[in-house]
Amino acid sequence: MLSKLLLAVAFQIGPFYQQGEDGSVALRPIYSSTQDTTDVLWPVFTAHRDWWRFCFAAHYLENDHGYQFSLFPLWWNGTKDDSSYFGLFPIWGSHPHILGLNDASFVLWPLYHSYTTPRADKKLRSHSVLFPFFHWREDGSWGVWPLYVKNNSRESVHETALWPFVTWASYSEDRDTSGEGFSLMVWPLFGCIDRAREKQILFIPPFFSHAKVGDPKKPSRYGMRVRCPWPFFEYESTIQRSRLSIFPFYEYVENKRYSDGAVEDVTRRFGWRLVEILPNETRVFPFWVKSADYFRLWPFWETKEENGVARSRFLSLIPIRHVPAVDRNWAKFWTFYEREEDPVGVSHSLLWGLIRWSALKD
Repeated sequence: MLSKLLLAVAFQIGPFYQQGEDGSVALRPIYSSTQDTTDVLWPVFTAHRDWWRFCFAAHYLENDHGYQFSLFPLWWNGTKDDSSYFGLFPIWGSHPHILGLNDASFVLWPLYHSYTTPRADKKLRSHSVLFPFFHWREDGSWGVWPLYVKNNSRESVHETALWPFVTWASYSEDRDTSGEGFSLMVWPLFGCIDRAREKQILFIPPFFSHAKVGDPKKPSRYGMRVRCPWPFFEYESTIQRSRLSIFPFYEYVENKRYSDGAVEDVTRRFGWRLVEILPNETRVFPFWVKSADYFRLWPFWETKEENGVARSRFLSLIPIRHVPAVDRNWAKFWTFYEREEDPVGVSHSLLWGLIRWSALKD
């Protein structure tokens, strides 16, 4: 008992200092370090294996293709595959991938910008002048927003006039979508969809709608959806799922196997998402979470099981599961008791390791 107490004093001093057997060190809340991550006054500064971040504004990243430094949102520079790029927003810049856009460049934004998007086995370049008013693309898409916009997609052509009041589209046959047909929307009055595997009519969209989905030639794979009015009442019954939603009070969902429609799992929600009964977990946000390997009674108790080891603690003030940075730098200040159980035995730690005891299992 004395040797364990001496080890506790040597390697843990209250919540302020801790040194782990894996080489981790923490001088809270100033500094913490693990094999992969170093924090200084988190969230002020964090460094990982191949990146570091300062005040969520300055960020540096390095990988096999090059590096990138950014000072959001004004400046960035970097290299990728032996080519360099930089930008000074909104004056001039280029970037290989930013905000979901590839090979992006701009001059005096929003005066002009250009980017590419993947399409089948090639990339299509889009251009915009005085965004969002004028744009065009290599595949023939173009627009003078909001007067008229035409957008060519893989299996469809979408058009709008006086957006968002009139929109329409034509579709060709495609196995991954609802098939050949057309759609029309005159917002906020009326809308309709007539495709090979989807028939839908909408009144005062999106509030009232009735849809039939699936293959009409195969009744077992044909289903329907009703919204009346959305989002307060929704009912759906298809080959993939059945769903009833009375927002914000109740939701019932059956997920089905696509091959034969057999029910695979059931989810129930009450009070929108305040109470959720999932196939493998029950949640009462933020107070209660229970699954096979996790339990939380907020703000008092938390137990996590991983690789046959169950770790518990009191208190647990953060109502979000697994926030490593908080665990490294702040959680010890309110964690007065910890318990660890493995196949061999159970160990306890009270008041940041000042009092410890353990017991072997039979």
